[in-house]
Amino acid sequence: MNYDELLSARDKERGTFSQMVIGKFTRRSIDGKYVNVVDIYDKLADNILFEEGLRQECKAVGTIKSPHQLKFMLADDTVEHESRLALVVERGVFNTLSQLLYDTPSLVARHEFVNGIIQQAFDALTALHDQGIYQVCLAPQNVLTRKGDNQLMLLSHGSFYLNLSDLNEFYGDLADFVAPEVISHGTVDERCDVFTLGKFIESLFSMSELPGSLKRVVRKATEVLPEDRYSSLADMRKAISRIKSFRHTLLTLAAAVVVALAIVGAYFSMMPEQNEMEYVKPAAKEEVDEFLDEGFDPVTELGFIANDTMTTLTPEQQKKLAEYEKKAETIFRKRFEREAERILSKVYNSSNMGVGVGETKFMTASQKAIEELAKVQEEIASQTAISGTKSQRIASEIIEKVANAKKKAMTKK
Repeated sequence: MNYDELLSARDKERGTFSQMVIGKFTRRSIDGKYVNVVDIYDKLADNILFEEGLRQECKAVGTIKSPHQLKFMLADDTVEHESRLALVVERGVFNTLSQLLYDTPSLVARHEFVNGIIQQAFDALTALHDQGIYQVCLAPQNVLTRKGDNQLMLLSHGSFYLNLSDLNEFYGDLADFVAPEVISHGTVDERCDVFTLGKFIESLFSMSELPGSLKRVVRKATEVLPEDRYSSLADMRKAISRIKSFRHTLLTLAAAVVVALAIVGAYFSMMPEQNEMEYVKPAAKEEVDEFLDEGFDPVTELGFIANDTMTTLTPEQQKKLAEYEKKAETIFRKRFEREAERILSKVYNSSNMGVGVGETKFMTASQKAIEELAKVQEEIASQTAISGTKSQRIASEIIEKVANAKKKAMTKK
């Protein structure tokens, strides 16, 4: 392929970036002013069910109060358009996200851009859900960004077109971003947007590996069965925040441990005689009261909704709430300490910390322990109804205590 053919192929590929689900997004000069126009595909313009859904959406879009929603209306004869049916979109310079990433691929390597675009997607979808509207397909080809600040902008929404007979054909190449239950005309609720948001996040890292803080969240969000996903965007957002915060705490602790390991290694290397290192035996398990096994349910123990504000609770209910929180924290501490003892024993042993053992092996074991501890902390917190912030604080204290105890034991050996 020569240079001219290469440019031609590139320009042809760029032309596909404006091909959204419902039509082609273009800019036209009319009387010296540029107008954003969406030419609806002919196959859709001739579909009565689609046209009905489009007219309903044009009425509803004006009521969506979100900085991420583009305003539009049906085009009249004063606006030039190529198809029988077209939309006129509010003024501004917009590109599809896929085109932006094609033109500036380095953006995906910028932490602030990726984090920002994901948070904007959460905000935009949440605003839609407040009005009973679902995006359904959050593919990079089907969302726009504003030139200048790269703000995420949404145009059309899939929940207005659920009556179409063949949704698989409607979404075409972007059907992978749509939840299976939508394609099969099943129940459509907030979980369908949890699915498409998971696919959206995954697509941002198509050229690199998903970060550990997002991998488990995306896996759960994109489960085939709706009941296996997060029940809401709020739950999905909390999971990302909780994992990021907990991983940051553990990585900080791991860095401190590496420094301590270097000191211990230097001490061992100066000794004239090397003694055989033995594995540190895990501390004997304590007999703890498993309140959960005795019928203690943190959700129903109080007889009222725990999320109610304190101002609406009677003094007796406030007393019960304090007792519940204390009991739940006790359960969390005992259970997590047992798990931390078990997991950290895999890291602090002669196999990973003996003389001559490199830091790579220790760090590999530490990374596995970090992931396992994060998972355990999240599971126990959800079972005991402990808030994410409190569970992270308690978990960090326990990990530091157990790690320090094991370091002392290894130093004595």
